[in-house]
Amino acid sequence: MTNTQALLLTPTGADEFVAPGGPSRETVLRMCGTALSISGVLTLTGGVLHPIVDGEAHSVAALTAPGTPLAQALIGIGTVLVILGLPGMYAWMRPRIGMAGFIGILTYLIANIVTGAAHLTIELFVAHPLAANPETAHLIADNGHMIESRGVEVLNVVGGLAMLLGMALLGASLLRNRTVPRWIAILTLLGMAGFFLPIPAVQGISGFVYEAPRSIAFAAIGVLMVRHPRGLRRWFRRAQSNKDTAGA
Repeated sequence: MTNTQALLLTPTGADEFVAPGGPSRETVLRMCGTALSISGVLTLTGGVLHPIVDGEAHSVAALTAPGTPLAQALIGIGTVLVILGLPGMYAWMRPRIGMAGFIGILTYLIANIVTGAAHLTIELFVAHPLAANPETAHLIADNGHMIESRGVEVLNVVGGLAMLLGMALLGASLLRNRTVPRWIAILTLLGMAGFFLPIPAVQGISGFVYEAPRSIAFAAIGVLMVRHPRGLRRWFRRAQSNKDTAGA
């Protein structure tokens, strides 16, 4: 009779055991990297195309202007791809970002799901149809949040601040630990800052300022994940350098 204990994986056996079928770790990381790369292109394109009329991006005029709902759909799909790609991004760079980076990714991910995805869902499937119908266009609020609700307004503001904090923590961690090239870390650090700059809203320009830093950063990280799913050379060089220093 087979001993039950013999069927349990030892710590060594757990590392060596690979279940048959299913994609490999490298394949999953490449898929997540591809999702991030595509998301960067879509969100940046959608941000540039997003209509802004008389300084308003969510008025009845903006919600029915040429470019709607294509721009919102591009940003929405890009947001979904970011949400799908972020867990893989964390798994890829986990040994190189520390606790601050982990908190940053987690904060940004949750805020993006709760606020970003919700905002775009309302804009695409609620606000746009209401604005396009003359009989219901008056239901669109003029407060910039599309819906006359204090809760929605608070959710957008708090969620935006949480996304800003999450990107800042992640960017600072990437910069401190030299996880990725410096320019990518700086773009990540500044990821959401554009949304809080006191600049007039102008179609094309504002969307680029809002979306470019984080879109380019995520797209670049995605490319690195696709090309180097096992890690970057700088990680191994630094590990070897630390090992040599410890052995000296």
